[in-house]
Amino acid sequence: MEEQFNDIKKLVKEAGVENPSVDFLQNVMRNVSVENTSSNKPLVYQPLISRKAWVVIGLIVIGILISLPFLSDGTWALRKFDFPLFSLRDFKNPFSDFRLHATTTYGIIFLAILFTVQITVIKRRIDKIYSI
Repeated sequence: MEEQFNDIKKLVKEAGVENPSVDFLQNVMRNVSVENTSSNKPLVYQPLISRKAWVVIGLIVIGILISLPFLSDGTWALRKFDFPLFSLRDFKNPFSDFRLHATTTYGIIFLAILFTVQITVIKRRIDKIYSI
């Protein structure tokens, strides 16, 4: 066991001890004082998702929720309107045969619960770290 460390001891003796410069302590203390003055600034809270992004996400969710009743009966809501330039009666609803299985529904609900729990835990942790 001692033989393994003989090479390391020999290398350390050959390299020698390096002495710091004369003004090493002053340089370190100067850098410490500069960092202390810059760290006194309060942390500015910046959310991960901006207000504009939340508005866009909200509009998309509201649009989907509003359009679901029109698309669920197998017909397009726009078929009720008659446009003279082109006919919408030829278009087929792509969601007419869409069925959501129970397993998929359970998976989505489970992921939503996990997401909510994760967000609350992360928020508490961040609040604890950055509290003054």
